Amino acid sequence: MTIEEYQKESEQIADRLMAAIEEVDRYQDDIIASENRFVNAESHDLEDHPWQYWQWHGTIVLAANADVTPEQAADRMAEVLESEGWTADEPTRHETTGKYEYRRPGGQSDDGWYVELGFWTDQPPVPQNLSVIVVSPSTDRTAADS
Repeated sequence: MTIEEYQKESEQIADRLMAAIEEVDRYQDDIIASENRFVNAESHDLEDHPWQYWQWHGTIVLAANADVTPEQAADRMAEVLESEGWTADEPTRHETTGKYEYRRPGGQSDDGWYVELGFWTDQPPVPQNLSVIVVSPSTDRTAADS
């Protein structure tokens, strides 16, 4: 697949996840970034890093008085992924933070689709935070050039 196809799919996955919490009150507008990333790239020298992937990242800040906690919002998104057949890794939970990780069936851990739902809570009136990351498999950009 091309990076453009991965971009489109990443954004479609993100849209389905965000739809699960669209009615939840926000403290501020969502902060969204969707970009082409390079595997193991420490510089922007593309010749040294032909493998690329697409990453969509959203930071959602729920209103302090929202009817839904960040964990409940993550649970709603997890339901979307599970209904689509994604496989969950063991969740990580701490006193005020947690993380769910999902992989699309058929993908290997190092080259398949990956979604991370992170949440952390503070006592109100501090806004409540949720992080969503959608990562595509990697693709060789030089293959498209040939």
